[in-house]
Amino acid sequence: MGIKVTKKRGALLGLVSATVAGIFACGGGGGSGSSSTSASNEVTSLVSAVPGSSNVACGKNVQCIDFIFAGVASMPTTMSQLTTSWTNTSTNIITLSQIPFVDGANDATVYDSQGSIFEMFVLPAVDVNGFPGQGSRLMVGNGLPSTKMGTFPVQAGTTAYSYYSGLPGGTNPAGTSVATGNPQYVNAAAIGISPYPLVSNIPLNPVVSGSYPINSLIVGVALTGAPWHIEKANDTSGNYYSPVNALPTDACFGHPYNQQYHYHGYSWKCFPNQGTTGQSPVFGFALDGFPITGPRAADGHELTNAELDICHGTTSVITMPDGTPKLTYHYVLNREYPYSVGCFRGKVNYAQALGPDNPPGSGTNPFMKEGFIYPNTPQP
Repeated sequence: MGIKVTKKRGALLGLVSATVAGIFACGGGGGSGSSSTSASNEVTSLVSAVPGSSNVACGKNVQCIDFIFAGVASMPTTMSQLTTSWTNTSTNIITLSQIPFVDGANDATVYDSQGSIFEMFVLPAVDVNGFPGQGSRLMVGNGLPSTKMGTFPVQAGTTAYSYYSGLPGGTNPAGTSVATGNPQYVNAAAIGISPYPLVSNIPLNPVVSGSYPINSLIVGVALTGAPWHIEKANDTSGNYYSPVNALPTDACFGHPYNQQYHYHGYSWKCFPNQGTTGQSPVFGFALDGFPITGPRAADGHELTNAELDICHGTTSVITMPDGTPKLTYHYVLNREYPYSVGCFRGKVNYAQALGPDNPPGSGTNPFMKEGFIYPNTPQP
C-alpha cells in the first residue's frame, strides 16, 4: 500500500524504479517556510550542547557517534562551543532572534524544475534484511523538501557569508562542486543544493533492542522530503560544535552538505500540520524505523530532555501518518540538544536505510552514504 505524501508520483517512480527493484532483490534573512506553527508553539531560544560533553558515549543531552564513523570523520571525543552573537556561552542558550539566518525562502523549483518529490510506501510483506517479520517502510524522492530553503551557495556580501566561508567545505563524493569544477569545495559557503535519489528502506514495525551509537551522517528522513543530519559541525582545526551554535542556517534550520539539503535543530518550526494542542504529529522516521514526532506530549506540554531517555525519545500513543493510533517508542524533536535522535533504540541496516549501492555491490552510495561502506545486515 502506498501513502502519498507529495505530488508528482509519476516523476518519482521514473526516478527510482530501478533503485527500488534493486532493494527488493537484496531482501533573519530567510522566510518563514511552509509553517502552520501557531504563536503558542513558538519558542525563542534553544539549549545548545554543553562544551566538553561526549561525542561518543550515549547519555542524556548528548548525541553519541559510533567509534568507526567518528574515526573516519576525525571527530574528537568531546564537543566544543563557539562564541557567536546568538550563543550565551555561560548558559549554553541560543537566542533565535539573534541568528543571522541565510537569506532566501526558495521553493524546491529553484533547485530543480520538478520541485519537491517524495512518497512513502508501507510494505507489510517485504522485510528489511535482518529484520524478519517486521515489514518495511520505503521512502523515495529527490531529496528536495516541500519546506522553503535558503539561497545556497551562500552569497558573498550577506550576513551569513563570513560564517560559512571560514569553515571547510569538504569534498563532494557525488560529483563536482559548482564553485570549483572539481570535487573539493573552497569553503562551506560554496556548497549548493542539488536533487539526488533519496531512497530509504527501514523496518515498518521496529523493536527496541538497545541503545546504539549513530554510524552515519543521516539519522532520519522527514515527511517533507529531506533528511535530518547528526548535530555535529567541524571547523578547520578539527573541533566539533552543534551546527546551530556554529552556523546560521536558513529559516527552517536547514542547509546543504555535499549538495544535500538537510535539517538541524529547531527544524520542526517549518513542518506543516502541527496543531496547537495535544500530541505532536509524526514528522518523519529514524533509520531504525521508529517515528520522529514534534515536542508536545498527549497533554500538550512540551517535552524536556529530563522526560526523555538517553536516545532522546519516549514511548506513548501517537497518531501514525495513515491516521491510526499506535503505542510505540518515538524520538522527539524539542528545543534541547541533541534536538532529535541522540542514539538509536533499534538496530539499523544502514545499507538499506541509506539507499542501494552505487555502483551495485560496492557497499557504498555517494549520495546518502558519503562513500562509507556498510554491510547489508543489522548494525551494530
